[in-house]
Amino acid sequence: MINFESKYSVKELMERWDEFTSPARFSGSDDTMDLIFVSKRNENKVKLIRRARSTRDPFSTVFRGKIIKTEKGSVISGVFTKSILDYITVALVLVILFYLRSVSETNLNALLVCSIIGGILLLYNTRASKRRFAEFICRIIDEENKYFLTKKEIQEQDEGYSK
Repeated sequence: MINFESKYSVKELMERWDEFTSPARFSGSDDTMDLIFVSKRNENKVKLIRRARSTRDPFSTVFRGKIIKTEKGSVISGVFTKSILDYITVALVLVILFYLRSVSETNLNALLVCSIIGGILLLYNTRASKRRFAEFICRIIDEENKYFLTKKEIQEQDEGYSK
């Protein structure tokens, strides 16, 4: 779970969310080549996907969260996941392989192990992917990104504080 704290009220933050994820903001971008942030918001629940406008990228990262009121303003609290269809696809492939292993006379253990490792890798959210989302959400909340920094960036910040 990650929390993006904001000085804005819940209503203001929802308006900023809608403004920053509006399709009009990305007008002029190539429908098949340029990656944009596509959002769905239902009341205070938000979902953010980074993909080309006219395609569906399987196994792309999805941010699912909520905008919650706090004493100092509000917070966007959520998790990085994959789409439900991605989890179902990996599970279905593994179920089929386990079934084939049980009915087949040939040894499918190597294929099964490779499929499990492949499934884990496909469902893993990389640090770079999470960072792109964090940078975009930080622009919405009008804060500097302090999430998923590289070691070099952390060292530079530490040196800046010690001076």
